[in-house]
Amino acid sequence: MATVAPGHLLLAAQLLLALAAAVAALLAASAPPDNGTAGPPETGTGEEAGAEAGAQGGNNGNSSSNSTVLEYRDPHSPLVLCRYLPDDFIECDDPVDLLGNTTAYQAQEYGCVKFGGQAYNEVHHTEVRCTALKGINCAGPRAFRRGNVPCIKYTGHYFVTTLLYSFFLGCFGVDRFCLAHTGTAVGKLLTLGGLGIWWFVDLILLITGGLMPSDGSNWCTYY
Repeated sequence: MATVAPGHLLLAAQLLLALAAAVAALLAASAPPDNGTAGPPETGTGEEAGAEAGAQGGNNGNSSSNSTVLEYRDPHSPLVLCRYLPDDFIECDDPVDLLGNTTAYQAQEYGCVKFGGQAYNEVHHTEVRCTALKGINCAGPRAFRRGNVPCIKYTGHYFVTTLLYSFFLGCFGVDRFCLAHTGTAVGKLLTLGGLGIWWFVDLILLITGGLMPSDGSNWCTYY
């Protein structure tokens, strides 16, 4: 009986191992990948979502009313939130005059309790109600509150004019009549400007900002 040399057996074993490794690699390459869990269905890109939202806004903008609320889908789309529109595309109301009612301010959280002020830190600021203009497509509510609007109003009082009245006609109370301080104006008229003392005091008050219109408005500016 013929015998097989140990070297031949070792070579045959190595060939079998190489063949098994090649077959395993081929099977692994041909098998489909398995992630274990099924991923969510693919969605469109941000540009596709923005285009779809813009198309919807364009189709509905002319046929729907001004109160139509469009859905905000993608921050990169041309359809922005209404409250982020530039000032040229919105219309805002004047600040609400609460006539000193702090309870109403605490309830609605906006409005002017007090108007006027000379320095910046003396002027109250408030939000105002704004609405997107018709024909402007935007997402979210079309009516919203915005801004840090100063509580300032102008009712036609000019500083230079009032100062001239006070200097030339202050002894007759004309300056206080113009500022609607009627009660003290009558007293100033009857006393002829407090024999000159009241006339001089009012000049100082006007220059230093201590005498202002009675309705809390600010001086109108010249342009």
